[in-house]
Amino acid sequence: MKFLIAPLPSWKAFFYSLLPGKISDSSFNRTWQRDLETSIWFSKTSWSFAAIAIWKRKHSLNESITFWFPEYFCNSSLFLLRTLGVKIVFYPIKEDREPDYNACKELSLVHQIDVFVLVHYFGKPNNSVRAFEFCSNKNVILVEDCAHVLKPIKGIGEKGDFVLYSPHKHLPIPEGAALIIRNSGPSQIEWKDEDTHQIVKLSKGHYLKVKNTRFYLLTWFSKRLAQKIGIRSRNSNVPNYNEDSLNQTVAYPLMANVSKRFLISALSSIGEVVRHKFQIQRIWDAVLDEFIPIQSERSESYIPYLTEYNFPNLEIAKANFERLYSLHYPVSVWPDLPPEIRSNPLYYKSSIHLRETSFYLPTHFSLSSKEVSLFSNSKNSNIFFSLEATNLDEENWNSELNSIDAVNLLQTLFYGEAKKHIEGWGIKRILLKSNGKKIGLVQVLSKTYFYLFHVLRINRGPLFYEGVSEEEKKSALHYIAKWVSKFSFLFINPEMLNTGKNLVSLFRMGYRTRRAIPWSSSLVDLSLDLDDLRKELDGKWRNMLNAAEKTELKLVISETEESFQWILDRYSELMNQKEFSGIPISFLKGIKAESDQNQKLVQLIAMYQGEKVAGICISMANGTGTYLVGWNGEEGRKLKANQYLLWNAIVYLRSQCCRYFDLGGIDEENTPKIAEFKIGVNGQRYELAGEFVR
Repeated sequence: MKFLIAPLPSWKAFFYSLLPGKISDSSFNRTWQRDLETSIWFSKTSWSFAAIAIWKRKHSLNESITFWFPEYFCNSSLFLLRTLGVKIVFYPIKEDREPDYNACKELSLVHQIDVFVLVHYFGKPNNSVRAFEFCSNKNVILVEDCAHVLKPIKGIGEKGDFVLYSPHKHLPIPEGAALIIRNSGPSQIEWKDEDTHQIVKLSKGHYLKVKNTRFYLLTWFSKRLAQKIGIRSRNSNVPNYNEDSLNQTVAYPLMANVSKRFLISALSSIGEVVRHKFQIQRIWDAVLDEFIPIQSERSESYIPYLTEYNFPNLEIAKANFERLYSLHYPVSVWPDLPPEIRSNPLYYKSSIHLRETSFYLPTHFSLSSKEVSLFSNSKNSNIFFSLEATNLDEENWNSELNSIDAVNLLQTLFYGEAKKHIEGWGIKRILLKSNGKKIGLVQVLSKTYFYLFHVLRINRGPLFYEGVSEEEKKSALHYIAKWVSKFSFLFINPEMLNTGKNLVSLFRMGYRTRRAIPWSSSLVDLSLDLDDLRKELDGKWRNMLNAAEKTELKLVISETEESFQWILDRYSELMNQKEFSGIPISFLKGIKAESDQNQKLVQLIAMYQGEKVAGICISMANGTGTYLVGWNGEEGRKLKANQYLLWNAIVYLRSQCCRYFDLGGIDEENTPKIAEFKIGVNGQRYELAGEFVR
């Protein structure tokens, strides 16, 4: 198996790139450019640096320009600056890659500084506030180098005079680097159209002097096309681990029209790209952990550029790198350190240590999660326990569910009955045991199509009993996979967290993933005291709740048909206005029809001066409450009725002896405002592995 270092475009992107017609930057640059910012699109980030040098020289009385770069930096990116005669100073960094500002202050006594470059390494935000303070009142340009950042997130691109992005490092495009100009950086740049025209003109002129490559786009296109049809080169020679590569290719400065077309195609799936990068990173960790001891405490607050692995010393890192390379893992090192750094190892010890003890694996979209999971030096040593299945009737099913710690709505009795009566699914409720020990419960939906094809569907199951081991959980999934026979299909969204080890296990059992957004939500532990739950609320969220409680809002808790129909009508109007598809109204009615005293739907309505201004509908079953739908009118939004209702739902469910409250789905990509609202409760976030087919 041969993994690719870079992602491949889709066939659609290849064809789209060949269409005639000029593409405007405005058709794609809003992904990186914020309001009141200006952008210029170059081919590579090295041209962005060159453009800053040209602009600074044009607006400076001094012909000599000095750039400060962190010592941990890629030498090939500096080639154009060197050809422009720019002086380069490398400043020391700390172990966390943040600039050593004490050393920088001492360095400033010796060296001029015109431009200070702060790097956000591998997608992780560096402290730009400190950099802003360092550059302020010194007439120093602050550049945020975001080449490792797929797109802007909090803490990135918010403080610099210039911000640099390199989409070509992340997406299947031949070139593309954005130079963002901001007027709110420490130098408060006043950018004019004539600046853009002058820089473009001078960049083209410099290219004619230093160009050293021909047919770059054609070469890239031909190579990717060959890889797309399966022609891939394989280099069996293990490279010298600690030797820096030399890459000084000078491409045409401006981004070509064909590259812009590739970029537009790639942007249509950027949300999927982000999710895939996280998933591949988790899987690499799980696979490598089987035969290389690694220490990886991953933060998923930022999008990974590459998956980084660090080791105590050069010898261990080099041995592991060579082992992975010989097994055809797409492993690489970074950066190619500048010669100035290599020649002064005592002063620049942080960067040399990082370079010698770290290597990387890609996370791009063309990597198959299944292929990465199956690609391992170790044999699949899973030991599966023998299991047996017992069908349960409705009464026993409900009784057993009460023994499960956290029960999701999709495995409850009244959900299954609603699916049966509304959509015609057959229902089986199964208890899984191993040598008499209760392992889990699974509600299975089934249908037959054309008298031949049998479809099984498991929504968020099995649910496992307390004390069940990970091996027993995997055995349950392995046992369920055997239910599939000729002309039958199993669609399953297992109640398993989206961890690398779980994904690897599922793929190795023969499950194939379906491209859908994994379910993500938040679970509130109602066993905590109300005071503790209130303290857990986000500060801003809690302030809005306090404000709501000081108004004349009144709470109505109801299970009547009238209140249920009212919330359905408001919810239906909301879906039409916002043009989204939520839980079908017919299905909500189906669940309501199956309700009883033990499993039911409850409406919480906020009243203001005798009028209903907001409302939510929640379900209650087997010790767990779930947020289903909500509506908030204009007056309700002013009064912060959403916070008022959600908090009172917590209070109510706790009074009803529920153990958990599930906030019912959090989608930060498609519904960011709703997601922010639910996240403010600060429950326990979780994301499931996703939907699979067998």
